[in-house]
Amino acid sequence: MRNMLRIARWEFRNRVRTRSYLFNTFISPLIFTMLFLLPLYFTTHQPDTSVKLIGVIDLSPEKNIANKLSNALNRSYKLENTLSQYGIYTISIKNAPAYRELSSELKDIEAQYDSLNRLHNRIKQERTAYFTQKATPNRQFSLNRSYERLRKVREEKELVSIELQRYRTAMDSLYAREARVVADSMIINNVLSAYLLFPSDFIKSGRIEYHSRSTADLLDSERLEKTLQNLIIRSRLQELNLGTRKVRELMRPVHLDKYKIRGNNEESWNIYAQFYGPLIGVFLLFIAIFTSGGYLFSGMMMEKANRILEVLLSYAAPGEIMGGKILGLGTVGLTQVLIWLFITFLLNSGGIISGGSLSYLTFENALYFLLYFSLGYLFFGAIFIMFSSIFSNEYDAQQVNQLLRIVAIFPVLLSLLVVINPNSFWIRLLSYVPFLTPSFMILRIPLSGQPLTTDIIITTGIMLFSIAVIIWISGRLFRVTTLMMGKKPSWSEIIYWIRHSK
Repeated sequence: MRNMLRIARWEFRNRVRTRSYLFNTFISPLIFTMLFLLPLYFTTHQPDTSVKLIGVIDLSPEKNIANKLSNALNRSYKLENTLSQYGIYTISIKNAPAYRELSSELKDIEAQYDSLNRLHNRIKQERTAYFTQKATPNRQFSLNRSYERLRKVREEKELVSIELQRYRTAMDSLYAREARVVADSMIINNVLSAYLLFPSDFIKSGRIEYHSRSTADLLDSERLEKTLQNLIIRSRLQELNLGTRKVRELMRPVHLDKYKIRGNNEESWNIYAQFYGPLIGVFLLFIAIFTSGGYLFSGMMMEKANRILEVLLSYAAPGEIMGGKILGLGTVGLTQVLIWLFITFLLNSGGIISGGSLSYLTFENALYFLLYFSLGYLFFGAIFIMFSSIFSNEYDAQQVNQLLRIVAIFPVLLSLLVVINPNSFWIRLLSYVPFLTPSFMILRIPLSGQPLTTDIIITTGIMLFSIAVIIWISGRLFRVTTLMMGKKPSWSEIIYWIRHSK
């Protein structure tokens, strides 16, 4: 036991004094936190300094959406100098030669249709007069003749109506096509930031096209979508003749004040603060595992190459060496966690981070975080020690090292599933898998909103049992593989050593 403690103390002193350990303890958490928070900040607080010009192609009959959109954007979005953040530019091609020619032909057809329509109405009036006047010898003849004229005019009117509709469709198609060309060129030349195309039935269908040069302008597209949704709903309500005051009441926005029930109390909560905090904790666990993996593999390979292990074996038994390394590694991880918890406590006490908005910053949750962090650290540390003792070739060891690091980051990739639904059956089932248990429980405990006493007891037992099994396997392999040099063992040999080593 004394030898094991000495080895653990030696491992601890050597690890905590390295620059990489200090970097991963103090700088890496800050970097990961910034990586989480900066995208969120810039997504909601982009420092716009110039007006963004948005083009509008309006194919609707009213042709008034541009003014409505401009007024709505002016009310909602301003620059720091109080200027409107968005400008609206109506794209028109009415002076284009092709459009003017087609427009002239359309006017001729409209004039012909209006003439036939007037003639049709006049004939109908004549027939009404024939029916109302007294019977005369020529009355039936006049009615028959007017009916033939009415039928011919009606047929001609229907043909002209079809032609008129065809021309209008062609006009809309030409207008949309030519306007797209103009708008695209303006975007390419950086005149427009984006443009909107409104179909003729956009109020009924709710479909509007958004064209931009970049797919990264999510904030602009979301703002435009929100504004247009309000405008379209307002137009639909006005068509029902509800009145301006009634429409304004119906369009009043809804704000949700979020509260979380904890026991007999309720507290307000912020979705970003509540979710990002536990995620940062999971990433800290990954940083610690990533760091320990590098320490173990590089340390074991160096000790094998420099014959330091042979000196250690003359001083202590293989089990004491392995136990000392695991204990030293666990102490290194525990120190790292305590430093992070102490920094969090100082930030909370100083008011830099608010414990009111971060309700999971409690002593109980800190103990659970410490528990699962330590269990996960020891679990993966024992696995790293087991595999690092098997290989003597640096190339083979690095391959296994990369594989183990991928396994360690896999729970981080699944963290979003836990955040979305921490109490689902599958998430609870996956929490019992030792590779996933530390990360999943660190997330579930502050997010579940309900007691997890049973899960905590079961998962703690599973982790302790798994760590004991890994240490038992590592001890058997460590005795055999410690002094192996230049030979890569096969999997059958490894299994044989596990089964028969004493």
